[in-house]
Amino acid sequence: MIETNSNEGTGMNVKLKSDIVADDILSKLVNGVWAPGDRLPTEAELCDVYGVSRVTVREGLKKLAMMDVISIQQGRGTFVKGVDLGTFMQPMVNLIDFGDFDVRTIYDARLYIETGTCRLAALHRTEEDLRTLERTLQRMKAVSQAYDLNSLAALRTHDAQFHVQIALASKNEVLKAAVINLEAISAACAKRIHKADYVLQNVCDDHEAILEAIRARDPDAAQQAIAMHTMRSEELLNKEGPSNL
Repeated sequence: MIETNSNEGTGMNVKLKSDIVADDILSKLVNGVWAPGDRLPTEAELCDVYGVSRVTVREGLKKLAMMDVISIQQGRGTFVKGVDLGTFMQPMVNLIDFGDFDVRTIYDARLYIETGTCRLAALHRTEEDLRTLERTLQRMKAVSQAYDLNSLAALRTHDAQFHVQIALASKNEVLKAAVINLEAISAACAKRIHKADYVLQNVCDDHEAILEAIRARDPDAAQQAIAMHTMRSEELLNKEGPSNL
């Protein structure tokens, strides 16, 4: 049974139950309780183990899938992929709760890291990488026209997955780890400043330009496309007033 500590009045964020579930499962993966290739318990079984709802379990599993340590296979179950450098960099995310990170700090890092990642992706991507990026972009397009909270959450998830897939296409494990953690830190920052539901206008067009540059093996165009997208995202988070939905 999961219990969350109350930090009311301390200025610290209370950890979400889904994060506690994800952290506990990750700990078991690191310690070899489940090895690569193993099938995790079903959602219902995990609900019983942790004493939480199925929605909470799914959110925890989504976080682990974005870290690329598990694979959620429709109709088959959830399987362990492995634990790599990105896993051990994950404690960086906790800094967003207690540190002095702001939008400028985070997006300065994103600009430098993701432009380099995009350049390498343009040089090293495979046809399978392109197909994966295309599938993720199509999912983004499918939900981008809806305005309900579920669709917004799905759009944010696909957006993050697109950036992580670029890092995978770069074939650089350090950059992959950095991008995974930057995605989590950026999401936490947006939530902290009450901008979690903000979405860029023409966000799919931004990602399509990035994809086409990677497809063309043009590192300069890929760098320019991701830089424009990153700067537009930073501008939106710094902008006061209603979101650009």
